[in-house]
Amino acid sequence: MKKNLLFLICFISNIVFSQKYHFDYFIKEKSEYQTPKKHVWNKEWFYDTKNGVRLNLESENNNIIAVLYSHDYKLKHVFKMKNIGKQVNFLYKHSRKINQEHYPEIPYKGKEVFEIKKLDSSKYSFVVFKNSKRKKKVIDAVVNLVIGEFEYIDFRIDHIITREAEKQLKNLLNQNQKYIVRSVDYKYNSKYNRSNFFELIQKVDLTVEVPKVLKESTNWSDFEE
Repeated sequence: MKKNLLFLICFISNIVFSQKYHFDYFIKEKSEYQTPKKHVWNKEWFYDTKNGVRLNLESENNNIIAVLYSHDYKLKHVFKMKNIGKQVNFLYKHSRKINQEHYPEIPYKGKEVFEIKKLDSSKYSFVVFKNSKRKKKVIDAVVNLVIGEFEYIDFRIDHIITREAEKQLKNLLNQNQKYIVRSVDYKYNSKYNRSNFFELIQKVDLTVEVPKVLKESTNWSDFEE
């Protein structure tokens, strides 16, 4: 009985803590916005098209790390990049607790309302109004789509209402095709213009592993050894 119980505990431990993640695409995104000064920055990540998991790349002083968040966003796992010949590998470094309480996704219940209209076969307008009177625009955007090998419907606009809008757009699209939001151009509160667009979508084959026993970092920065 004790042997069976010990085996069960070890088996559960392996399921919970020892896990491999496979990423099949690398994506590079560029963002620009005018306030009126022009600001530009890049984001890069590996993407698991099957499970929707991202491995985000971060850099500081020419050091590059990769960050993987747990599905409940209570933990983040940090990996250091290592070049072996022409191949790039990511080795587990440590983990951190980042959120003690997980708040499940809930429908948006604010006063703002949105509207999606088809402009042509690959473009849709997305407008968020201050309230149901639909007079004052909070967000005025154009969403540009391309047909892809996987689905990625993400407006990359920092507003919770966009989650509902993305669901509605999916229902408007041809269900026999897979679409990627390649770029989004929008104006926020009529104060500044912003553009997010994918510069690169590349097929890759990358696997990283979160070990069975997690290592807690003693440094304040994820870049420190």
